[in-house]
Amino acid sequence: MTMIAKRIGNKAVASIRSAAQNSKSPSLSALATYIDYKQHQIKCRKTRFMPELSKQASQYVHEIRKNGICVIENYWNEEQCAAARDDTDRLIQDFPEYVHPSAKADKRIYGANNASSIINEFNTDQLLLQVANSYNEVPTTAAFTLAARMPYTPNNLGSGEGWHRDAPIRQFKAIMYLSDVTLDTGPFQIIAHSHSLKNVLIDTLQAKLEYPQFRVSQEQVNKLTSKNPQRLTTYTATAGTVILADVSSIHRGMPITSGTRYALTNYFFPTDAVDESLFTKFKAIPSKR
Repeated sequence: MTMIAKRIGNKAVASIRSAAQNSKSPSLSALATYIDYKQHQIKCRKTRFMPELSKQASQYVHEIRKNGICVIENYWNEEQCAAARDDTDRLIQDFPEYVHPSAKADKRIYGANNASSIINEFNTDQLLLQVANSYNEVPTTAAFTLAARMPYTPNNLGSGEGWHRDAPIRQFKAIMYLSDVTLDTGPFQIIAHSHSLKNVLIDTLQAKLEYPQFRVSQEQVNKLTSKNPQRLTTYTATAGTVILADVSSIHRGMPITSGTRYALTNYFFPTDAVDESLFTKFKAIPSKR
């Protein structure tokens, strides 16, 4: 397939993508996805972007590349988490026009870092930025931070409204639990290794995923985990835990059965993609800086 990706022309690529979208054939979906991954890899290599990394950041990047996720306990202390929870509540009350309308169970405010000094500390964390730059392999910016309060509501689907991918290829996020997260309060769940090209292709064929497919049904997830239940991994943890994840993986916040979960999420994007339209798209509180 590598030789195919190198030799194929732009018109042929467009034709394959169009055919994959229209026919919904798993084989064509896998081929189109493979080409997309290879083109992305070529683009990254051309940038020759190799930021300097601390030993700690290098370890985190290695783990994300291997597993799609890295969990760091006690990244913040309880005092920091409590201050960020208080500010999340304040922002939801003071900025109702920025509470995102599409989230059914969540109370979400994008750009919370622009109205809270404690949340901005998470947004500007230099270790996390090192990891994001290295993992993305292109100059990367923490565009904004999402502050979310997720209470139990009847029939909720959890954070993210069910199983999904944020992007088809490589999308890095840093998630901070601001409250203790149990099985009842909607822990982060991921299908292990669903970010790697090899598994993306296998999963596409096994679960008959379309091209491109962002929302994934429970039935399709069941097909992916039927032979290997260990792929479904659930991350309960105490407040102050950070989850670094490639959210091109299939993931969700588990449905909340009781209580409330608080969390922050840094949204990292290639620097050249961060502009006013991005803030408009996410309805984020604008920066005053």
